[in-house]
Amino acid sequence: MTDGGHKKDLLIHNLLGDPDLQLGAPARAVDAWSNSNEGSLENGTLDIAGWPLDAWSIDRLIGNPNVTLDEYAALGMMEIDMNNQMWPTGDPTSKFYTPTSLQSNLSLAFRQAIACLIDRDSIVRDVLNGYGYRMDVPVLPFQSQYIDMNNYTASGLIYNFNRTRAAAILDRAGFPILPSGLRQDPTTPGVALKPLIFYIRQDDPIRLQAGRMLTTELRNIGIPVNAIIADRVGCLQNVLVTYNYNLYTGAWAFDLFPTRYFDLYSSYMYYGPTVGRSANYVGFCNHDFDAWALKVNYPANMSDAEAAAKTAGYLFLKYCPSVPLYCLRLVKAYKTGWTGVVNMAGYGIDNYWSFLAMSNPDDITIDYGFTSGFGSGSDFNVITHGTMNPPDWGGNPSRNVLGLMYENMLGYNPFNLAPTEFFIANATSVGSWDATGVGGDTDATYVNFTVCDNVFWHNATGQPRRPLDIYDVNFTFNYVKACGPSVASNYPLIADFTHAALYPAENKIGIYYSKRSCRVLEWAGSLPIINRDIWSHVASANAKSFDPTISDVNGDGVPDIYEDGTGAWQFTGYNSTAASLTEDPLYYLSSMFIANRLAEMFHDGAGDVNLDAVVNTLDLALMARAMFTNNVTSPKIPLCGWGVWNPDCDLNHDGVVDLLDLALVATNYGKTMG
Repeated sequence: MTDGGHKKDLLIHNLLGDPDLQLGAPARAVDAWSNSNEGSLENGTLDIAGWPLDAWSIDRLIGNPNVTLDEYAALGMMEIDMNNQMWPTGDPTSKFYTPTSLQSNLSLAFRQAIACLIDRDSIVRDVLNGYGYRMDVPVLPFQSQYIDMNNYTASGLIYNFNRTRAAAILDRAGFPILPSGLRQDPTTPGVALKPLIFYIRQDDPIRLQAGRMLTTELRNIGIPVNAIIADRVGCLQNVLVTYNYNLYTGAWAFDLFPTRYFDLYSSYMYYGPTVGRSANYVGFCNHDFDAWALKVNYPANMSDAEAAAKTAGYLFLKYCPSVPLYCLRLVKAYKTGWTGVVNMAGYGIDNYWSFLAMSNPDDITIDYGFTSGFGSGSDFNVITHGTMNPPDWGGNPSRNVLGLMYENMLGYNPFNLAPTEFFIANATSVGSWDATGVGGDTDATYVNFTVCDNVFWHNATGQPRRPLDIYDVNFTFNYVKACGPSVASNYPLIADFTHAALYPAENKIGIYYSKRSCRVLEWAGSLPIINRDIWSHVASANAKSFDPTISDVNGDGVPDIYEDGTGAWQFTGYNSTAASLTEDPLYYLSSMFIANRLAEMFHDGAGDVNLDAVVNTLDLALMARAMFTNNVTSPKIPLCGWGVWNPDCDLNHDGVVDLLDLALVATNYGKTMG
């Protein structure tokens, strides 16, 4: 935020929405609307909403001159999660799917029947009012290169809504209807199934509606259900921690790789109740699937990634560990009058770039709405909660707040989500090394980061501030690795990290991984860096219970969280409904740098050839003049002449102006940087 060269105070509010909202309803109760994010926008008490609007709210707010709406396609998925380790959705007798196990096959049939009872098309059409796209595999629809839909369909693996098919699957598998009207438990003939434990998130109205729809279908077909509508904390405790559930209305953010096959469904990411929270909390463990999930996560190149993802998708549908439902075509809103708002691809307007660049001469505070509250100070433990920068698609307030305080080695271009040198590192390079000595690949990947020398840790004592250095980076990687997967939420980013090489004279650090993957730069560059002066006093075994809002492990008289992180925003307090952050007056990126860097990234990411903050006919005209030129043999002058090399038209920096560059301009035609 800039105003006369100074950032503004930021106050993040938690404004609870209507937990019983029915999307598409003809009206809302007046008190529910006025107390919601949307109602607060309408009456001017909220500046920016961190939660997408539902269709009813969009219809109400369209045309309101005091509210600005921005649309984007979400990089995320809502799904019905099924516990593959708990009967009847899973086989409790065998961790891995076993073809000879009766319960493995019975639970597989049961999951397939449930998939046929979920009306995805109705959810998109009637609940989302068209603001979404159906999903059959955990890959975003626009990533068609990773999906083999023709093969999936021809193989009979697409589960369309079909009550008759669901009943037939259950009958064949030994779940017939008993005289009581309930389905039989085939492990105890003549006895009805125990009610399924179905956790439904109440703070997301779309998930709430989808959960209610599935509950009705299950009961109508004779499957008893204990539907538990709960808040985020209640759901996550029983689903992700204790695994005491059969079904859950889950949601996950995605990135530009189909990594969710590995992250959410490979056995490598399932730790079980005795260890704790797993990314693969559905407990899907299948050796055949694992082999292809590994290839998805560790591709040598994009062709390998595409082929592996298509096969992983086939096996995912065959074994049906969960049921993807949709990704959202979303709309977020902010109060008219703010300038510099950035509509980040896949995430919308509430992102780090917006909070750096937004300005309003008539306002000094940004009121930012969430739909979930803060439980305790341990919610701000960056090791256990991690950060989301871009913000969390699932609306996790703690991770969004932490994302404003902590920084990574690299940032992301908000217009195409490509990793970019922006935050702590000012130069990178990637190479290969022989990791067979540590059980890795012969051509494993490492990445070098040159660390900026003007990045300083937050400080609330008034004492001179210590600069972040390569020793902090080295400490962070080793500390997160030592915490392990059940504690560190960012553990997947460093699961294959082996060691670091330090080059003090160059202020450079090499981060070494045991695997070969074209994704190592992204993994290493996305880990939030922590202050070793604080965390070196917290044993990794105690990291899970550490509350930085009350602890003072370095003994300087202030809570530790006030001195951690290097971001533009510094923690100043919280209560059950709000967290407050204020500007860091010594933040190392100036307003001019931020504006110039945004313009550069809009150029590369959206095709703004002439850097005038809009993609229009002028950009197309410049592309036409430079089309099919290169930086070696084409004439260099006069600039912008026909057939003359124009480096501004080489948007992907491959030395050639071709159809790839033109497609970027055409795709984003009409977009502005805001």
